[in-house]
Amino acid sequence: MYWFISAFIVASAIFFFMPQKAAVEVNNTKLKSPLPLSLLILPLGVLSWLVFDTLSNGGNYATVAAFGFVSTACLIALPKLHRYIMPCALLTALALIAMVAERF
Repeated sequence: MYWFISAFIVASAIFFFMPQKAAVEVNNTKLKSPLPLSLLILPLGVLSWLVFDTLSNGGNYATVAAFGFVSTACLIALPKLHRYIMPCALLTALALIAMVAERF
């Protein structure tokens, strides 16, 4: 919980103290084509580790939620697959709800 609160505070500070001119310059820049593929290296590494761990130890709702979080990171990195972000987020939300319901 503390990491979420601290991330919110840091993001708010960046939003309020960032110069307005810098925000306009960032919006005008375009991503180069090899950049999204390099953004996939870490999420695909974590995804392969999750698949290996799931095959060796079995899965539960926490594994499905972790798989959903990592798949969302992969989908964000590839602009052509942005339309699948919401279904992936729905799967993650359902897994989190089931995980919480399982605790009670």
